[in-house]
Amino acid sequence: MKRSVIRHSARSWRLRMSRPTNLFSTPHLAVAGLGICFGVCIVQSVWAAPIRPIAVEREVSTDSIPVNMLDPNLQATIVASGLVQPIGVVFLGPNDMFVLEKASGKVQRVINGVIQATPALDLAVNSNSERGLLSMALDPDFPANPSVYIRWTESSTGVDTGTATETPLLGNRVDRFTWNGSTLTIANNLIRLRSLQTDNIAVTGHPGSNNASPAGNHNGGVIRFGPDGKLYIFMGDQGRRGWLQNLANGPFLSDPLVDDTFGGPAPDNAHLSGVIIRLNTDGSAPPDNPFFGVGAAMGGEAGANLQKVFSYGHRNGFGMAFDPTSGQLWETENADDAFSELNRIVPGMNGGWIQLGGPMSRIAQFKNIETTQFNTSLQQVRYPPTRIAYTAAVAQSRLVMLPGAIYVDPEFSWKYEIGPAGTTFLTGDALGPEYNGTLWIGSARSFQQVGGNGGSLYRMRLTPDRLHVDVSADPRIADFVADNLFRASKFDGTESESLKIGEGFGITPDIEQGPDGNLYVVSNTDGLVYRISRRP
Repeated sequence: MKRSVIRHSARSWRLRMSRPTNLFSTPHLAVAGLGICFGVCIVQSVWAAPIRPIAVEREVSTDSIPVNMLDPNLQATIVASGLVQPIGVVFLGPNDMFVLEKASGKVQRVINGVIQATPALDLAVNSNSERGLLSMALDPDFPANPSVYIRWTESSTGVDTGTATETPLLGNRVDRFTWNGSTLTIANNLIRLRSLQTDNIAVTGHPGSNNASPAGNHNGGVIRFGPDGKLYIFMGDQGRRGWLQNLANGPFLSDPLVDDTFGGPAPDNAHLSGVIIRLNTDGSAPPDNPFFGVGAAMGGEAGANLQKVFSYGHRNGFGMAFDPTSGQLWETENADDAFSELNRIVPGMNGGWIQLGGPMSRIAQFKNIETTQFNTSLQQVRYPPTRIAYTAAVAQSRLVMLPGAIYVDPEFSWKYEIGPAGTTFLTGDALGPEYNGTLWIGSARSFQQVGGNGGSLYRMRLTPDRLHVDVSADPRIADFVADNLFRASKFDGTESESLKIGEGFGITPDIEQGPDGNLYVVSNTDGLVYRISRRP
């Protein structure tokens, strides 16, 4: 398949502001409230040689099926247990790690598998749905520079809460903390992002535009330092429907042309969403960001926010990783119902959401699935899927292309949602030379929740130039799309068989390579951290 690319120069840019003519309840399963957005995977192909399942050395059954590595040369062992909704792991050294707990707001220190008596940090978080303590990144010069950056959702009550409305409007935060060897102390805030979603309130002038209840999903949450020393922040769309979701006039076809009860559709502070943000370590926007000049020329709050944007047009995702070989940024993106994505992010990228999901050539399938199957809502009443274009040309014409923006098709897609989650690259030969340079992806849903490919781990190889997914193992995916089959709970693994490497891991929001070269997989539903290593 030829990937679609659209470029717009500054001279051709114009936003049409006139009326468009076309245009968790139980703690154990809290992250499952991430909805369809938090769950997915990949699988082994009938075109590949059979792979014998190998059970984990210490069997657990919290995901209702045993943990298995599908390569007999690999093994999975438990290195940390007794955790409550773990969502991320960061290494301080060999056998010394921080583990983030989503709903408790605690950063636990785990040394040689033992959770230390006192947490390094305990934040008052709102953990409704996909909110909570979400991600951590050490300063590139750590420990010489003891700064630690944390992405979390603030509780407006001063204590942990799971109530959807108990968070500030800009309750998603990234803060810098200082590590003194035993505790983390807040130093300063870098950015505050939208959290409160009261779309249960109809927009003035648009009766019937309200959802049934407030929401707490589509927070994104992953933060990573790039090889350039800049901090990259994935922010989900928060259910917004404005410029950054490719709606120049917002979701409505008549005045007032706003997004929601807090304004929009321009990317003011309440509508900076569906983006990857790139910041200096002090929170300022680097002048080489792709839309720095655009934002400077525009001015105001929206202009200042555009200066921070690295890419936009994203729905929501839980995986983001830099390829250590090429320096390229890769990101996983969840579907509503149709077309989960694996993207290689380029500066100024417009991912196409909400005008389309998946490759541009599949727009008809995208519209058909979203309008005739599942809940047919795109999660927001004020912009129904019936508004999706019938043709690629029309969808392309509706994209909001900022000066210098570029649309690129996903590097790989799944026809039906498969919920990709935590993502990392593996370097070195610790698991064997055949795994050096591979990309690993976790699942946003457990097998217990959805069956199918829930709870799986996937391993993807890249082409020699490191720019694309190597699909040579299975001719069915030569078009870079896994045409998996309809299931009421989604997560079908058809045409992903050559990619699947493990199963039974539950919800896996984070995968990291440790100092020993092995992979460490965080299982939110199992309350565990697994180590994947090569068998002796």
